[in-house]
This record gives sequence, structure tokens and C-alpha cells, in this order.
Amino acid sequence: MRLRLDDNERGAFNYLAGGVVIVLALRGLAWAAGAIGPASSEDGAMLQSFQCGYLGMHNQMAVADASMGLTGRIVLAVVLAVGASFATALLLTFAGRLRGGRPFRAGSTVTRMVLVAFLAWGVFAACYVPVSETRVTDGTLVVYTRSRLAGDIPLPFSTREERWGREDIAQVSAGETPPSKGCNGSVALWVHLNRVDRAKRIAGLDGTCPEHRMKRLQQASGAAALMERELR
Repeated sequence: MRLRLDDNERGAFNYLAGGVVIVLALRGLAWAAGAIGPASSEDGAMLQSFQCGYLGMHNQMAVADASMGLTGRIVLAVVLAVGASFATALLLTFAGRLRGGRPFRAGSTVTRMVLVAFLAWGVFAACYVPVSETRVTDGTLVVYTRSRLAGDIPLPFSTREERWGREDIAQVSAGETPPSKGCNGSVALWVHLNRVDRAKRIAGLDGTCPEHRMKRLQQASGAAALMERELR
């Protein structure tokens, strides 16, 4: 029996299928970019778990604090782009009705431009631009924070920078929140400052299960020790 769909149902199905294909294609390209690149150094492998899949951090003295992995961020970027273009189409339709039912000639072009702009930024940010990013550069800890557009996708042109030298930092430490129910534990990297009573979380791993607790705590302790060594 042949399945019959009306135009709206067919359009919705095409958008859904297109979104799935885009996500799979982008994830495949991201995997290929990581696989083709140089192998992880010993220090790079120690920090890799705290880089949240961001491609621009490979083998660099850098960590990120994100709640989603790379695949989740790419899915969010696609959903955000489709949602923004759909909202634009609705707004233009409503504006056309206020004009007496006359549609905007460039309405479809504007909608496509919104889709492309949101998708391009969302995918780029998912792969390269964390909401919270910390790097060690020439003995200085540089922290970049960005406003959130949605989830772990940052708002463009919203970067704020803080720099702390060796004399400003008392310690880089690993902290743990033990799992109390199921896999709700976490480990995190913290920076403790000298001159003010302040500690800032710079990276973390959520979803820690009891059986993985010690392994993740060892990973966090090793990463904290490595970053502190680079600051001395």
C-alpha cells in the first residue's frame, strides 16, 4: 500500500530527513578532521577528556566547560537554524497579512539567508567556539567566556577575556561531586586565585557513574597538575 502525504506533511518529512542527513554529514566531517590530524601527544591525551570534542584544542594546553559533546552541539545547531528560519517565515507571513495579504517578494530569500547564517555560525561554534574556554599561554592563564545563544552555542561577538599570571594563581585543583543516585556525579577543574577569595570552574565532566568515579578523578587530578606545571 502506498503512503500518501499532503504537501505540508511531505514538507515536514523532507525537513526532518534533511536535518538528519546534515547532522550525520557534519558529524562525519568532524570525525574525519580529528582522525586525519596528528596523533595526541602525552599532554594532549591527558587534557582531551576536558576539551569536550572541540577541534581547535587538539594537542593544545586548553580546556573547555560544556554540558554537551560535539554531536549534541551539532544537533542543537541544526535545530536552532531550522527554528530561526521557521520563526522568520512566520514573521514575514504575519507582516504580509498586515499589508493586506501582499507577500514580501524577498521573503523566501530572507528565510534561506537566516537558515544559512544560523547554521554556519552554529556548526562553526559547535566545533571551535566554546562558551567557556581556558588556555595556558606563556605562563599566563587566559579565560574566555561568551554569552549563550542557546545551550552550548555562544552568541557571536560576545567574548570576554580574563588573564591571570603566575603570581595571581594559588592552585589549579580537581574537585569531585560524588554520585548520589545513578550516574549524577561529576568532576571539575578549578582555578584558585591568590588576591581574592575566589575559585573559578574551568572544565568538568558530568554524568559520572560509581564504577567510573576513581578513573575520572584521576583524569581530573592529572589534568590539574599538568596545567599547574605549565604555569610555574
